[in-house]
Amino acid sequence: MIRFQKIILPALAILVFSSCKKDTDPILIAPTSTGAEVTLNGIAATEAGSVAGNSVYLDLSAAKQTAILRSAWDLGFYCGSDFRVVLNNFAVAGAKVLAANSLADVTAADTVGLTLSTSQFNPLPPDLAYFDNIAGDLTKTVIPAVSAVDADNKVIILNRGTGGGIAARPWVKLRVLRNVAGGYTLQYAGIQETSFKIINVAKDASYNFKTISFENGIVDAQPEKTQWDLVWSYSVFESNFGAGPVPYNFSDLIAVNYLAGVTVGTKIYASAATATAAFTNFNKDSVSNTTFSSARWAIGSSWRSTQPATGARQDRFYVIKDATGNYYKLKCLSMGIGTDGGTRGKPVFKYSLIQ
Repeated sequence: MIRFQKIILPALAILVFSSCKKDTDPILIAPTSTGAEVTLNGIAATEAGSVAGNSVYLDLSAAKQTAILRSAWDLGFYCGSDFRVVLNNFAVAGAKVLAANSLADVTAADTVGLTLSTSQFNPLPPDLAYFDNIAGDLTKTVIPAVSAVDADNKVIILNRGTGGGIAARPWVKLRVLRNVAGGYTLQYAGIQETSFKIINVAKDASYNFKTISFENGIVDAQPEKTQWDLVWSYSVFESNFGAGPVPYNFSDLIAVNYLAGVTVGTKIYASAATATAAFTNFNKDSVSNTTFSSARWAIGSSWRSTQPATGARQDRFYVIKDATGNYYKLKCLSMGIGTDGGTRGKPVFKYSLIQ
C-alpha cells in the first residue's frame, strides 16, 4: 500500500499542477448586455447635426458603439460567396459602368454630361441608376458581379460623393477583377491619369465587406459582422414626390445588419403614454405576437419626424432580434428636433434585453 501511495501521489500532484496551469489563461466570454441608455456620437467635428459626419454602429449585446467617418471609405468588397462591390451610400457616391475594358481608354471626355449624383431640390427618377439598390439587394449593385473572365469586367467612373457636406473629391476611374487568391484586385486612377494603382483585397469571413479608401488603402469602415446590429447615419435613401421613386438624401437613418441575420419588429401605439407602458411591460411572451422584418431599412426614418418638427416618435418602439437569438426592445428618448430636448446628431436611445 505504501508503494502504491508513492506512485499515485506524485501523479496527482502533476494533475493538480496541470489543472492550475490551464486555469491561468481562461477564455473570457463577455456577458450579454441587459441593456443601456446610449447617446450616439454622430458629430465628427463642428458640423450641424443634420449632416452628422459619422456613421455610428451599435452592438446591443456588447453595449458598444463604433463611430466611423462617412467619408473614410469608398468601396466595399463583399466577403460572401459572390463577388460584389458596393458604393458608399453614406457619402452618396454614384457611379456608371462604361463599355471600355482598359483604364487607359477612359478620359475626361467620358465624364461630359455626367453628374453621378442627385439634387436635393429636384431629384429625378433616372438618378436612381447611379446608386446601389437602396434596399441593399446585392444582385442590383451599380458595379456588376465581378466576373472570373477579366474581359467581362468593365471600367467604372465613380463620383465619391458629397452627401451631407462632404467636400468634393476628384472623380475616379476603376476596374475590379478576381485574383488567384480568391479575392479582388482593384485597379484605379484619376480620370486624366494614364497609369493606375492596384489594391488587392482578400475576403474575410468575419466581415460583411472589406472596405477601401483611395487615400488610405484597406480600412476598417465597419465592425466585424457579428459585432453590430444597427447603424445610424446620413445616407442616400429613396422617396417619391409623385413622379416615381427618386434618390433622396436623409439624415438620421437607421439600417439593420440584415446580411448577418438581424431582424426588427415595429410596435406602434395610439399615444406616447400607451407606448411607454407597453415598452415597460413588453416581455418574452410578447415576442410571439411580433412580426419581424429582415429588410435593411426596417427602421429607416420611421423612428423620427422632422415635418412638422416633432423629434423622436414616442408612440412606438422596436424589437430587435440579433444574430445570436437575443431579443432587445429599443426606443429613442430624444434626437434634438422640436421640443424633445436632445441634440441633433447625438440621439439618445434606451434598450433592454427581453428575458
